[in-house]
Amino acid sequence: MSISSLLTLSLSLLAGGEAPQWGGFRGNNGAGTGSATRLPATLDPEGNLMWRMDVPSGYSSPTIAGKDLYLTGTDDKAKLFTLCLDAYSGEERWRKELAYDGKRPGQNSPAAPSPATDGEHVYALFHHVGLVAYDKTGKELWKKPLGPFNIPHGLSTSPVLHGDLVILQVDQDDGAYLVAYDKLTGAERWKIERPGVAHGYATPAVYEPAGRAPELVVSSSFQIAGYSLDKGEKLWWVDGAGWQSKAVPVFAGGQCFVNAYIPTIGEMQYGSLTGTFEEALAAHDADKDGKLADSEWPDEKLRQLWFLFDKDGDRLVDADDFEFGLRLNRERGALFAIQPEGKGDLTQKGVRWKLEDRRVLSDSTSPVILDGFLYIVTDGGILTAVDLASGKPGKQERVGDSDSYFASPVAGDGKLYLCGLQGQLAVVKAGAEWEVLSVTHLEEGTEVWATPALAGHAVYVRAKNALYCFEDPD
Repeated sequence: MSISSLLTLSLSLLAGGEAPQWGGFRGNNGAGTGSATRLPATLDPEGNLMWRMDVPSGYSSPTIAGKDLYLTGTDDKAKLFTLCLDAYSGEERWRKELAYDGKRPGQNSPAAPSPATDGEHVYALFHHVGLVAYDKTGKELWKKPLGPFNIPHGLSTSPVLHGDLVILQVDQDDGAYLVAYDKLTGAERWKIERPGVAHGYATPAVYEPAGRAPELVVSSSFQIAGYSLDKGEKLWWVDGAGWQSKAVPVFAGGQCFVNAYIPTIGEMQYGSLTGTFEEALAAHDADKDGKLADSEWPDEKLRQLWFLFDKDGDRLVDADDFEFGLRLNRERGALFAIQPEGKGDLTQKGVRWKLEDRRVLSDSTSPVILDGFLYIVTDGGILTAVDLASGKPGKQERVGDSDSYFASPVAGDGKLYLCGLQGQLAVVKAGAEWEVLSVTHLEEGTEVWATPALAGHAVYVRAKNALYCFEDPD
């Protein structure tokens, strides 16, 4: 039997109809874990690569339901694409395109959010055009124009499906909100404005406590909060998060675990605002207009980050902006374990433990939980196993060569899968004393920004311009 036939057979045994095996960013509910079994112990382009397909450029991750694999991308001709590929062979089944202005949102990709699927529909989100729903044949069902967004590096949150809702977390400067749409019609079911929230890049997740209605858990600037799914009512919150959020909340044992950490801008060696706004005006407000222009500030490196606290984008900082800038140098956040019981402020009584060791934490990747441990990988490739009960870090070592990590680790079949920016692929046997099973590399020059996906017996790795499927042929 040929390798392709073996792949088709092995995946078909686990397809289980059209229910999503990996339904959105980081799988079902963003957990980073799935039901895939007999997953490979190596991701070897020379050994167990089943197929490789060129795809339009993008940073979004693949999502999978049955034989349907969905992906988004863009090209250099101002087109945005939603694709459906055959998960068994990589062959393209359909492609839908939308036009946009061709401008890149900061350093990000125009195709950064990952699509979400319930097996019958797929929902694609783009910074430039908004939210679009298709059926599984590629027929457009509805489109919800959104934006423009005041987010320095563009929209990166991914849509979340729960019940009959499609939910978006839009964290932006001056005008952040949560919104839920009817997944069949696109009608707005509720929308909640979130004053005080600045730009961020996180995707929310749904917490389903025993005996209570499910809640949407949202990590954003300076706060983690839970919202009702029926009306969007804010139920509880925990203060102390970092000034910018990127990670997805994950759940285990009735608790919520959130990596809400980011270094201060001083720790990033960009300098910082100091003193009071009045003192800064007296020293630097050359034109005496009561605001601080970036051109008036003497620190050139800090001027490069003026956009972080100039929330309306006019290159002028007022008193509120200045106070926000001070907070960027005070509040780095932590990894939180939260028991979300009760309503209101749970900062004191709801936090079971908090890990603040920046040698362990990442400002980009989401953690994954497997068998009593939480695993997190830093920029540079340091992997740490954190005990769920105590929050104490266990084994901590670099995996393979030093590399930047924007892709979050995922877990299945007792293994962790890690993808570095420069194409390093690692497989780790999970456990308190985790061990590296293999480290391989994609072809030179390949960039991996996207989190991998697991389905059937296969691991799917989305590079910037290609999609790879790995599986053991036996």
